[in-house]
Amino acid sequence: MRAGTGLRALIPLLVCGFITTTAGCGGSADDQGGGSLELEKKWHGRIGDAVNAKPDGCRAGVGSACETHAAAVHAITEQLREEVEALPDKARYRATLDGTTAIDQNYDEYFGSMCATVPETTIDPATTQKFATCSGLYTTIITGATDLQQNLRPSEESPTG
Repeated sequence: MRAGTGLRALIPLLVCGFITTTAGCGGSADDQGGGSLELEKKWHGRIGDAVNAKPDGCRAGVGSACETHAAAVHAITEQLREEVEALPDKARYRATLDGTTAIDQNYDEYFGSMCATVPETTIDPATTQKFATCSGLYTTIITGATDLQQNLRPSEESPTG
């Protein structure tokens, strides 16, 4: 029973269209040769803008407003991951790639848990547990993106494996 799976594929596209007006979407206009400062300058603000664009209706990490916000943050970090994957020295960006992978996994679990349908006020243990899970996943996505802003530079050493 995977109702809404087609909608999941559309959410990043819709969010990207919305974010284009504030942070921009798409590929890099530079040579993507691995310039660490260029990558940091390009993505630090975009990630920050996505994180800071929290809707008024998102207070506890559950509900449709929070799901939309999590989708926006996920869309930006997915674009970053794609750009880093295309770099010739992508192995030096292991922290960035690990961060985007973690956000992707948390977002998949958040969306799969249907956190948009969880109420902020719970009255039974099962709903309370689901609320706690969804709220925690939302927080992990947002703090993961904030942490990612600090991991946009390559490591100084090139990995050997």
